[in-house]
Amino acid sequence: MEWKNAKQIERNTYEIPEDWLKVEYFEALNILFRVENALRAFVFIILKDEFLDKWKDLSITSDDEENSTIGAIAKRRMFQDKNYAYLGYEINCPLVHLTSGELIRIITSEKYWKFFKEYFPGSKEIIKNKLDEIGNVRNCVAHFRPIKKGDVELIKQNAIHTLSEIEKELGDFVSCNYRVPTNTEETWYKELIALQSEYCKFSFFQGKKENWIQINLIFTSPYVVKNKFSSFIHLQAFNLKTHGIFQQYQDLLKYTLTVTERNPSVFTTQSEDAKFIKRISFKFSCDSLRKNYKNLKPEFEKIISQITTELGLIEQDNLARGKLIEMVTFYIEKDKGSEYYSIKKSPFPSIQNESSPPEYWGNIYYADTNFITQTNAFPWMPEQISNDDGLPF
Repeated sequence: MEWKNAKQIERNTYEIPEDWLKVEYFEALNILFRVENALRAFVFIILKDEFLDKWKDLSITSDDEENSTIGAIAKRRMFQDKNYAYLGYEINCPLVHLTSGELIRIITSEKYWKFFKEYFPGSKEIIKNKLDEIGNVRNCVAHFRPIKKGDVELIKQNAIHTLSEIEKELGDFVSCNYRVPTNTEETWYKELIALQSEYCKFSFFQGKKENWIQINLIFTSPYVVKNKFSSFIHLQAFNLKTHGIFQQYQDLLKYTLTVTERNPSVFTTQSEDAKFIKRISFKFSCDSLRKNYKNLKPEFEKIISQITTELGLIEQDNLARGKLIEMVTFYIEKDKGSEYYSIKKSPFPSIQNESSPPEYWGNIYYADTNFITQTNAFPWMPEQISNDDGLPF
């Protein structure tokens, strides 16, 4: 056999060998990949918000007509996948292990449709039919049956008809671009706004429709310059471990829809002015926050207290290790032709792996207006799916 390779001409331009599949197969795969993973993210948000940590126990019917739960079906498939653990990635979120047909049955079932219907511009029967048509083309591609150009146009149109509102909702949810006004009269805001310490503070953002709230835990690390050279600087600082919060604060995770992180970068010409700021963002629906803020406040207070205690311990004993705080060493280096520094081989990001809870969405903190069609990262995936960063700057 002779397998020919695509030849890269420019950053996102490739020359495809003539004996490869026609372009409609690649286009169909791109659309189906994005639609299915967007549905997974959307289904997760809605079910987690409604059922909290019990969402995995919801009953569904699998493709092979097994009456079981989301968690049980996924657990069986994850166990089977371990036979081939050397292939692909291990992903812990149960929804990743459900098929598109099972996702559609969850959305359109008699039990759960009431939670989803406000996001779909049509009756349950019509929406189910359009999603099933997408699923039929998906099965053709998955089982390597031929498709027509018209099939590609069908899945495009059906996606537009059924998922346009969901795309807006996902974009609003991910970005939460609007700061919560400081004169907000909400009790949860008054209770949480005062939380802070020397190295930690909180900021509050919301979606355009004010139905999603993002609480940012902002950790500013103290640091020590170890060695300074003409073009780079060796430093020691502290990292706040996102996964440590998952392990230590299960009650917080119970009410949290998603957790994302934004890691330090350096934009300074003087090492003395450098700041290493890590932002861990917790998302909630506004309704859930109103109901549960009394359970959340003591969890945030304990996190702040534990961070302060562990910082003091590690500063006194460099060989000590905390459950939330770790000491890290790294370099900042001047970018070529610039006076500004950036971090090289950053030690701050958390690793997306099989131990990551479904609530952890990595560093997805910005959503393009066309989230489904243009995002370069979906939840639960340890790497980007495209080279386009999607950022407007």
